[in-house]
Amino acid sequence: MKNVRYIAVNDCVDTANKNNDIAALKNVMNEFYSRDNSRKIRSSIRARAKAGLYRCSYAPFGYRKSSDNHNKLIVDEETAWIVKRIFELANAGMGAHKIASVFREEKVSCPSWWQHTRGEKNYPERFKNPQNQYEWSHTIIRNMIGNPVYLGHSVMCKTEAIFKVGKYKKLPEEEWIRTDNTHEPLVTQEVFDGANAKILSRKRDTTNNFVSVFSGLVKCGTCGKALALRYWGRDRHRIYVCTAYAHNTKSCTDHRIYYDDLYEAVLADIQYHARLAFENKEKAVALAVKMNARMDGNRGKSNETKLKQARKRYDEVTRLFDRLYEDSLSGRISNENFTRLIDKYQTEQEKLLEQIATLEDVLQEVKDSQSNAVQWAELMVGYVGIMELTAENLNLLVERIEVSDRAETEDGMQQTVKICYRFGGYIGEQTVKTKMIRKPRKKRDCPRKTAMAK
Repeated sequence: MKNVRYIAVNDCVDTANKNNDIAALKNVMNEFYSRDNSRKIRSSIRARAKAGLYRCSYAPFGYRKSSDNHNKLIVDEETAWIVKRIFELANAGMGAHKIASVFREEKVSCPSWWQHTRGEKNYPERFKNPQNQYEWSHTIIRNMIGNPVYLGHSVMCKTEAIFKVGKYKKLPEEEWIRTDNTHEPLVTQEVFDGANAKILSRKRDTTNNFVSVFSGLVKCGTCGKALALRYWGRDRHRIYVCTAYAHNTKSCTDHRIYYDDLYEAVLADIQYHARLAFENKEKAVALAVKMNARMDGNRGKSNETKLKQARKRYDEVTRLFDRLYEDSLSGRISNENFTRLIDKYQTEQEKLLEQIATLEDVLQEVKDSQSNAVQWAELMVGYVGIMELTAENLNLLVERIEVSDRAETEDGMQQTVKICYRFGGYIGEQTVKTKMIRKPRKKRDCPRKTAMAK
């Protein structure tokens, strides 16, 4: 035993005396009091979060706290343009590392420098070196691109304090509190979704600093998985290979295609459709509508039939409800059967309403194909005379590129490259004459040397 004596003057407790039974009870009461206060504070914090009140110590980069209400965010005119630029570059296909490099070259001040100069945080050592003013972190950029605060929404209560421990634990995403439209957005939903989709599919530069313009766009025409860039043979040919095949040769075929062949095929297709849209916009729109109708034709007719059947069945179920009610009033059906049938038809009615709503949305998308085709043609006109593909123009024009497997024809081995254009859909299709890619042979020992050795 350690000889420690505890004395509480206000509570009249002294462990040197024997009459200290009340001390244990008071400890329990104090514990309950502390827990109760913790619950009330936590409840207050969550209530403020649900009300859309911003309660973090510092405003996110691109915003400032309002001078009238420190729980409200307002746009920071000095830094908002930087946030918009980050999303523009990410939406154009740049990764976080590349954006950081661009900002260093352009001498764009980093977020910590702004906080330091405004007195929000103090970094006395960091900015002794003037170059650190432009030292951007790719992690900061990646977190900004995924932050819904730039859509005008507040997401709070991502962490929670652990009682009496003094540490915080991360909460699962479903327990976060999100309040929409609490402040002015800096980017649109379309730009935000596009930037996040691109940033997830981006890959780092290769060891020889080669950056593929097709990053995140090339997919397998059979399994739908991404095609990855590889190097082949002694000459280090750049080829794309199905990642599913690379992991398991039985799951798919290789779908191999030379990078240069893919580049030429996509460039030729964009040049053709851009020239068509420039010379005859109406013809380009009609082509887009025709190609999409061919892709969705059978599906569209099938959905129209399903919609008619669903509506017809919904009307029948509604009439059955009326008959059941009349039969219940007249006593022709028991209460037990009435309740059972009501539950059955009500469940079916809810499912039919969901099905009708889904089918109506799908058919509306088909009707919107005309306006999408016009938008696609207007976009393509701006790229007439294009002579080079870049990650920026590809990500603005193309949503997906599908490469089929090699097929033997009278003219030799060929592959089909399908291009899904933004707003236009699967309009482009190019046939590539495939070069035969052979595995490099291993060096064999000279027969004469082998014989002499024996």
